[in-house]
Amino acid sequence: MLNRKLRVEEDFQLISDELTKIFSPNFLNDLARKDLFLQRSSKFEPKDFIALCGFLNHQSGKKSLTQLCGVLASERNISLSTEGLNQRFCAAGVNLLKDVFSSLISKQLLSDLLPSLRHPKIGRIRILDSTSFELATVYQEKYFGYHKSGVRIQLEYELLKGELLHLVVQDQLDSDHVFAEEIMSTIQKFDLIIRDLGYFSYKTLRSISEAEAYYISRATTKILAYVKDGMENFVRLDIEKIMEEMEIGETREIENIYAGKGKLKIPRLILCKLTDEQTEKRLKKRKRKEIKNGVKFSHQTKKLSGLNMFITNIPYNVISKKKIQPLYSLRWQIEILFKAWKSIYDINKVKKMKVERFECHLYGTLISLLITSTLAFKIRELLYLKKEKEISEFKAFSIIKEFLATLYQALMEGGEALLANIEVMFEQVEKNGQKAKR
Repeated sequence: MLNRKLRVEEDFQLISDELTKIFSPNFLNDLARKDLFLQRSSKFEPKDFIALCGFLNHQSGKKSLTQLCGVLASERNISLSTEGLNQRFCAAGVNLLKDVFSSLISKQLLSDLLPSLRHPKIGRIRILDSTSFELATVYQEKYFGYHKSGVRIQLEYELLKGELLHLVVQDQLDSDHVFAEEIMSTIQKFDLIIRDLGYFSYKTLRSISEAEAYYISRATTKILAYVKDGMENFVRLDIEKIMEEMEIGETREIENIYAGKGKLKIPRLILCKLTDEQTEKRLKKRKRKEIKNGVKFSHQTKKLSGLNMFITNIPYNVISKKKIQPLYSLRWQIEILFKAWKSIYDINKVKKMKVERFECHLYGTLISLLITSTLAFKIRELLYLKKEKEISEFKAFSIIKEFLATLYQALMEGGEALLANIEVMFEQVEKNGQKAKR
């Protein structure tokens, strides 16, 4: 059992209360009536539909309607024909799942900040990234892809509280940097924005600075970077020459550069020289990409493979040059989420089915992912703060996923049943979820 410093009733009360409200039969019925999913009484209630799509959905994208009816019978004691179930996968069902997901994402389920990342000049650490996967041609009219049909999921994660700020389903062809511009109005003073090259836009960087927020972004090897000489003339930086002068493992900073044709002022350019082994690994990866995707990297890009370059406007007295690269690497938190989505939840493995059923699978999976990530973050945080144990995010996801069916049953019972379920979950993550020692 947990010791006195780890009291489930206290540490998980906020999460328990909010989840119980959202998944209460009355709340789900109200949403279902609004979305026209519930128009008359039925043995197959909204709570059962949510259970099937969000909690009993292991590999649901690959299962037949017959198998899903079997899941309903065994887990919910509901007998439904395949045609009866197929009719529930409709626009109203999609809207119901979207509303449940929106209700979850709008709640502040976590209250504590990670102390190791606190700084009075940093409000939120916002990490934006996307993942995409291809679909069958049957979805081509609704979701446009590179080859047939495809979906792109934009996810912005606030690291300090482990909350999802944005999660948007788009066409696979939709642009990352356009999405970054669309959410500019949500940026607040002292936010730290961490993004990859796909979101790189001088317009966006200028807007972030004007909002008195910070950014850390990788810089493209093709960057046009200038500094001013004593006569206020622009002199182009020779990045290749600077790299050759640097020692392996060295981090060098160049202040007040001017980037692009518009010569946007960027306070700091950080250069980190990789080891020979890291450089060789990157070159091999780029060679594989050339063969697989038919792309051709320029001589300059290959030459600068031994260098990591970052641009930022965060003051030196807030984050020193040697901490920029480790801070940027926090993007791995989202990449771990994406890895879990695809390898644990099989969100990208979908058989041919009507588009409404696919969307029910998609939003149902996102519901389970949001609940899992919230619980995983809270458990990891508590074990680190109170027991100094480091938990693997991936292992925590894997363990918590196995509790989804019993978690939903506990949600229906509410109160003590839910907290008891979380306590068992907590103990399993503590026992079997620790990071492997290297």
